[in-house]
Amino acid sequence: MTWRGRLTLLAPILLVALGVTASRLELSLPELDWLAPPSGLRLGEVSNSPSSLVAPEGLVERLPVSEAAFEEALQTVDWLPAEPGPGTRLWESVPVPAGSDLVAPLRLEYTLDVELTRQVFAVLEKSRVGLGHVLVLDPATGNVLAYASTDPVRFPPTRHYPAASLIKVVTAAAALDMAPESARRTCRFVGSPYRLTRSRIDPPKGGTEVSLSKALATSNNQCFAQLAVHTIGATAMLDVIRRFGFLEAAGPAHGAGVAEDPGEDAFALGRLGCGLSGCRITPLHAARLAATLDEGLLVEPRWLSRVVDGAGRDLAVAESGEPRRVLTPELTKSVREMLVETTQRGTARNAFKSRGRPLLGAVRVAGKTGSLSGRNPDGRYEWFAGVAPAENPRIAVATLVVQGELWWRTSAQVAAQVFEKLFCEKGDCRADHVERWFPQAPDAAVAAELSAPKDPS
Repeated sequence: MTWRGRLTLLAPILLVALGVTASRLELSLPELDWLAPPSGLRLGEVSNSPSSLVAPEGLVERLPVSEAAFEEALQTVDWLPAEPGPGTRLWESVPVPAGSDLVAPLRLEYTLDVELTRQVFAVLEKSRVGLGHVLVLDPATGNVLAYASTDPVRFPPTRHYPAASLIKVVTAAAALDMAPESARRTCRFVGSPYRLTRSRIDPPKGGTEVSLSKALATSNNQCFAQLAVHTIGATAMLDVIRRFGFLEAAGPAHGAGVAEDPGEDAFALGRLGCGLSGCRITPLHAARLAATLDEGLLVEPRWLSRVVDGAGRDLAVAESGEPRRVLTPELTKSVREMLVETTQRGTARNAFKSRGRPLLGAVRVAGKTGSLSGRNPDGRYEWFAGVAPAENPRIAVATLVVQGELWWRTSAQVAAQVFEKLFCEKGDCRADHVERWFPQAPDAAVAAELSAPKDPS
């Protein structure tokens, strides 16, 4: 089915949202490779007064996430440079929803960067990723600059998956906030730092000692289980998971995350705190977590910046909510500095090196890896979530890859390649190179094209 053909399904989907069953329409939503509107979708009220025109709410959830859908969306654009450079945003024309008195067609301007999205798909292809997602956000605004999925039917980006060791960022922040002196004491563990048993949720009398920073960088399960059990507690652990937005929908059409209440079971609490079980999130949750490392604010993702109807009238779109304070600026900086260790001497050190040298030159990345076996689809789920430059974050990247028996690159390596696209030009990597992906003003030609009235025929 063509991209334009899929767009024509908007009307029946609206009927589903309004109470008509999918079986009567013989509509199979999993076959769609774009984000379907949520079940609670309502039609926006539309009048003929330009001052009160609003876009139908379902348009906010439209996003081409597969490479085929993205390329097909480009074919519907009436104006686009022959070779789109950094800063060129995707926009497209879509049909007017049934029952609306808007003038056809509606023209949508996304926050998606055309060139960056193409380069992200190139990274996924070169890495031979069969099942994976890559999200790139502006942590200051929540604008989604790239949102790419290799197979959104088998591996939907809107579903939640095991959060794995990404939860350690939350646990570390909670411990530093609640009991900074206790959290900064060295942790003792015995045997493999990744093996956790009921007896190892309590600090041993002897064993190896590591700092919280090294425990975070090396993803030490024993140390973080001890923090969850002896420093944070079950109630506070669930509260901080909620504070980071994991238990709410990360964005329109996305499912909420899940955290299991460990109750009085200390071992279950330890496993929750270190990421071995108990928490599931979507890739968009991971991207928001990464963006939080900028200023300690939880931003609302935004991928639709403008909607214009065929008469050239701007339609109001739903405004993003105000960012919520999750961490103090001081605590955010402390956690971010710890996470630099992950990419320099921790679990992602090899991903951010090339022939023994830093892949990004002087540009430092603060991030966290995570890996855990999962089902549906089966495989090892590998995460990376991080920001750069670490001193003054301008970009947030989240990746999730499901590895089978054969694989070529880790999720951290995929993320590192995306950061290279963002910060490097012809082998020259600098922090200021990322600014080319942030145009200072909307393209005049695009703005004129969007505002020009269209012949509805």
